[in-house]
Amino acid sequence: MERYEHGVKLFEQENWSAAEREFTAAIQTSPPIAGMYHHRGSAFAEQGKHLEAIADYDAAIRLRPDYPDMYVDRGNSYHALERNEHALKDYSEALRLRPNYAEALANRAAVHAALNDDAASRLDAEEAVARGIDPAALEELLAEVRKTRD
Repeated sequence: MERYEHGVKLFEQENWSAAEREFTAAIQTSPPIAGMYHHRGSAFAEQGKHLEAIADYDAAIRLRPDYPDMYVDRGNSYHALERNEHALKDYSEALRLRPNYAEALANRAAVHAALNDDAASRLDAEEAVARGIDPAALEELLAEVRKTRD
């Protein structure tokens, strides 16, 4: 657990590659724990290694399928890879597990926009704002998505 805790500190300092190494060491020397895979997946994602991130999120979800944050993070990596149907499923699963999850709503709004489903995007965006997402930040995200699809 010492390597894992050190990895968390490095992650909080945004030292992604060092955190990745510590999480890897923790995974290799400890019983499987969802948080270790989840954190290493997030370190991979921060470095743009989304395929590796997805593999770790998969492992984390197998160990703890009831934790919505892992679905959101895996959805983010799928979205980064433009695998939007997979991202949509993950955000929806996160919302099934935590119905008022504002970040999942905002991210699902972005995926709907990427898939040209503006009506669904608008509904999720409105709900995300109602749940506390900053409207300006959400609009910036949606504008960026629309720009890449057009």
